Amino acid sequence: MKSSALITVTTQDLQGHAATPSTEDPRWQLVQKIVSSRNFVKSSFLSSFLLYVCDRELRGRTEEITEYQIGIQAFGRPASYNPGDDNVVRNYARLLRKRLDEYFETEGKDEVVRVTIPRGRYIPVFSANVPTQTIADHSESWLLPPETSDNLGGNDHEAVSSSVATENSRQSVRSSAQWSIAVIAILAICFGYFEGRFFTPHIATAPSHLLWSQIFNKDRDTLVVPADSGFGILQNLSGRPFRLGDYANGTYLSNIGPISGVDSRNLNDIGTQRYTSVVDLNIAVSLSHRPELTPEHFFIRYARDLRMEDLKHSNAIFLGSLHSNPWVELFQKDLNFVLEYRPEVDNSVVLNRHPQKGESEIYKNAWDDDSRLTYAVLALVPSLDGKGYVILLEGLNMAATQAAADFLLNEQAMNPVLKNARRLDGTLLPFELLLETTSIAANSPEVRMIAARYGSG
Repeated sequence: MKSSALITVTTQDLQGHAATPSTEDPRWQLVQKIVSSRNFVKSSFLSSFLLYVCDRELRGRTEEITEYQIGIQAFGRPASYNPGDDNVVRNYARLLRKRLDEYFETEGKDEVVRVTIPRGRYIPVFSANVPTQTIADHSESWLLPPETSDNLGGNDHEAVSSSVATENSRQSVRSSAQWSIAVIAILAICFGYFEGRFFTPHIATAPSHLLWSQIFNKDRDTLVVPADSGFGILQNLSGRPFRLGDYANGTYLSNIGPISGVDSRNLNDIGTQRYTSVVDLNIAVSLSHRPELTPEHFFIRYARDLRMEDLKHSNAIFLGSLHSNPWVELFQKDLNFVLEYRPEVDNSVVLNRHPQKGESEIYKNAWDDDSRLTYAVLALVPSLDGKGYVILLEGLNMAATQAAADFLLNEQAMNPVLKNARRLDGTLLPFELLLETTSIAANSPEVRMIAARYGSG
């Protein structure tokens, strides 16, 4: 059984309370089985969350099951943790509910007891785990003939005959209903076949389906991570860049110091509020409409709320460059096309580490001529565990990021790329695309690929 997830022992535990629930309690035994299951063993955060709330519930200490306490005890947040600024508990609560449902539909379908986390609260509820078929059988029990009883009085033969006649009648009704349902089902299947055969595209044979069926893998979560625009603004105002380590632990906020012309309240607002672009939101919405998407495994996670634990066993799509989405740093070390931050606004560049014939070493925004050219990188790289994929959509500005998304979602544009990247076993090689577009009022009217690399990452 999984025992690595931490349950904090407070001084109150030493004052007359048992340190842990009884190991003989079937509810606690169930919780231990759940955190050892396939969907939980990969996530120490989910396991810690479930163990903490169930521990407090089974010990009668539900007053400690609050968002603030869960953040501190299960997620290791400091005492200064503010749930209003950091919604990690709410994000994981949604995922926890889904994982519990999946457990009782698969590995735990034969469990006697079921545990749920009702929406709008975090206190777990233990109840009988009634199999779906049992519920269905019970719901149809009204169709069965009533039991005859010796103390009903009257003619027993007539009572039995009446019961049989009633049952025969009901069987006739059920038989007719079943035939009707069967005919409707056959017609529906035929209609679906012909509609799919003659009227719908063959999605499964399209090259784009190869990509999206692996990005939206039903056995993995897929995280879409919009940029933290406030983080980019702070770097521009302070004139200094911050690395992922500073961003992930929040130390960049205390290291910025005073900025000329910006009062402390506005500076704090920029650093703590969740600002992102409409471009990123539109991209996230477009991705959510892909037919290959599995809703229960699709999550939009703001960059500042993301944790390394989230990425260990997940696919991801990052929107924005290192300047506003520092998590990109994890995947850039082996890339050829890399966005480099410059302190001046709109002066970042794309570095071409190994230029090929006809390529430049540096690509930057062309603000000084009428072309208004800007650049983006679209890359497919392995996930952190090497079992999935991560997509990077990095632009020198919002128009360029939009261009990268437009190219990614354009099947005609992506078909040649995906054909070149396809392995014999149907999986995809990592690839990088350097894209060029024109920025007009932060929009990209058209986009073209000017360079590509396959097999990197």
